[in-house]
Amino acid sequence: MSGGLKVDIEMEADLFILEHKINKYLQKSCPDMPLAPLVTLVARELATNILKYGGKGFVTVRREGYKLIISAEDEGMANREGIINKSKRGLGIGLDVTKKNCDKLDIEQKPGGGMVVNAVLNLSQQRKKKGFVLHVGTASKPHYLEEDNGDICFYKEMGGKYFLFVADVLGHGKKAGAVAKEIELYLKNFNEIHIEKIYAGLEKTLQATRGCAAFLATVSQSGLEYVNVGNIKGWLINSGSVRKLNGVNGVVGRTPVRLKIFKEILPPGFVLIVCTDGIKKRFIQAADVKWLKTMKIEEAAEKILQEFAIKEDDASVLIARGGKSL
Repeated sequence: MSGGLKVDIEMEADLFILEHKINKYLQKSCPDMPLAPLVTLVARELATNILKYGGKGFVTVRREGYKLIISAEDEGMANREGIINKSKRGLGIGLDVTKKNCDKLDIEQKPGGGMVVNAVLNLSQQRKKKGFVLHVGTASKPHYLEEDNGDICFYKEMGGKYFLFVADVLGHGKKAGAVAKEIELYLKNFNEIHIEKIYAGLEKTLQATRGCAAFLATVSQSGLEYVNVGNIKGWLINSGSVRKLNGVNGVVGRTPVRLKIFKEILPPGFVLIVCTDGIKKRFIQAADVKWLKTMKIEEAAEKILQEFAIKEDDASVLIARGGKSL
């Protein structure tokens, strides 16, 4: 494809190839724009829809003046007799994330079957977005009879994204604390930004251990992507509404887990709270949770720990707040 990028989408591995090639393309075509996370999010959503609903197809990215156009085309699902399914499914389904993250979205059904989607980003608007700031506070304590803590709260910034992590190692005491230290060492040393690969490394680290429940997330201007395995609790608060985060059953490192990545759009002023099961969830059920937005974030985390922790368990809480452009 002259002057642009084209990536064929036929299998799940192509999603990683797509992200890699997009980053390379943007470095050359839009070096002054903080676009990579947003373009990757939109392109990945379109490519995922191709695999789910369109059989196979391709994604293209091209710059036209002050516009960046991300296009996706699928061939349509064929039945066993080779007849093209012309029903209005394909790329037209599940495009909420794409709609909310682009300036214009066009969807067209091809006469022979399949769909074409064009998502347009206005580069002049993107130029105004100079940064993304996330304020994070944590608080943690061990079981009241123990000195070692089997809970972990961890966060760090990675290339314009923030990585958040909360884990609860099974059990208490020295053995749980030793596993927690192994996890912390892994988290401090990894340089990966793909949440699937971070999770795979964590799973490998925890082989032959008692395992843990874990919440892993990346947060950026484009939104929240997270994995939540086991009994970790999380809530997203916005404009007075409180919504519980999703999760799957399992123990990382001990039981097979069917990895599921959840995605959320994050409006300005959001509050994200993630707790281990050593925190009583009743604090989030109170009618007034305004203090979560007005208190200093470290103080809010400490307040939750002091007032709602179960003394007979390790307990941890992470709060992330903000997400505003500077």
